[in-house]
Amino acid sequence: MFEINEKDFYVFKNQIKPNKTTIYNLKKFISILDDYQKKMNLIGKSTMSSIWKRHILDSAQIEKFLPKENEKNVTIDVGTGAGFPGIVLAALGRKDLLLCEKSVKKNIFLNVVAKECNFKVRVYNDRIENLRGSNVKTIVSRAFAPLKTLLLKVRHFLCCDTTLVLHKGKTYMEEIIEAKNLFYFNYECYNSLTNSDAKILKINNVKEKNE
Repeated sequence: MFEINEKDFYVFKNQIKPNKTTIYNLKKFISILDDYQKKMNLIGKSTMSSIWKRHILDSAQIEKFLPKENEKNVTIDVGTGAGFPGIVLAALGRKDLLLCEKSVKKNIFLNVVAKECNFKVRVYNDRIENLRGSNVKTIVSRAFAPLKTLLLKVRHFLCCDTTLVLHKGKTYMEEIIEAKNLFYFNYECYNSLTNSDAKILKINNVKEKNE
């Protein structure tokens, strides 16, 4: 078993204040991830030892920015990869998640995690452009694409009440300026708990300029 940084674990606990069930499920998820990481490259090898801060806390911090769940609607995690942030949000109790990932091997892993941890998630194995649905009200994404590219790929879901909550790095303002060449939208920026150069973007009221 890889060495876990206990300090990072306690930082996560202090920041998120998860219940015992969430901690149990996250530890189980990490154990499965560690097992599969030996067979396939799911996350950067060097980040496993700092997983509680680098991946778990980084994913969990967006929960407070998400719209309240509605059983009629769906929250999509675009390019979820090894389940960040989607699986972490499921461990925190969210039940409206659809994880989108085009990689077959990562989909196998995600389905194993969902089954073993009994998470209420669905997994979609294809490009986000090919997904259809009219009840997508929330979109999250941690490391998928620049903002303009992401908006172009999900534009068939966007309506006046769609909310996007996105992890962005230090070039976030450049991405916003670039995206505003093609789209109107409102946005708010929040400091990241895990990276002083990063931001969490909350975007609403998206509309294409050529509509």
